[in-house]
Amino acid sequence: MYTGELTALLNDQVSAKEVVVFDHTVRTDDPNAARKPARNVHSDYSVDGAEQRLIDILGEEKAAEWAKGHYAFINVWRPVGDTINSAPLGFIRPSSVDDEDWILLDLIYPDRKGQIMGLAENSHHEWVYMSKMTPDDVVYFNIYDNQGRPSVGHSALDMVEDPNCHTIRKSIESRTLVRY
Repeated sequence: MYTGELTALLNDQVSAKEVVVFDHTVRTDDPNAARKPARNVHSDYSVDGAEQRLIDILGEEKAAEWAKGHYAFINVWRPVGDTINSAPLGFIRPSSVDDEDWILLDLIYPDRKGQIMGLAENSHHEWVYMSKMTPDDVVYFNIYDNQGRPSVGHSALDMVEDPNCHTIRKSIESRTLVRY
C-alpha cells in the first residue's frame, strides 16, 4: 500500500514514467535504536555507486536499457507517529555546494560494496529544513540523476525545537528509482 502511495506521488510530482521502490528504512533518535538518524552530511550515491545499484536492482539487461535514458534515485522521507521535534532532516542547497566539497566514501556490506558521497564543510553552504514536520508531511529529494540534476546533501540536524516536548524522532525514508 505504501509503495503505491510513493509511486503515485513521484508519478505526479516529478512526472516519473516508472517507479521502483526498493528500500524502506525506519530511523529512531534513540541510543538503543537499530537505525538512528544519519548525522553525517551526505548524498546516497556517487556515479559509480548509482550505476552499480541500478544493476543490483534491475539486473544487467534492464539496467542497460534504463541507462540509455533518463533515470534518477530519489529519497522520500516523512515522520512516523509524532511531529518531528528533534533531529529534523536538513538539506544543503545544491547551488551553494562546490564540486570539490564532495568526498567519495565506500560502504562495505556483507554481500556488496556501495559508494556514497560525503560533503566536506564549507562556510558557503546554505542549510534549510522544514520545521515540525508531521506524519502528513513528506519531502522528496534527488540523491542521484544520470542527466546531471544535482544531488542534495542531507543530514539529521542536532537540534531540539521545543524543549518542553519530549517525543522521540521517528521517520521513514524510502529509496526509489525513477525512470523519466
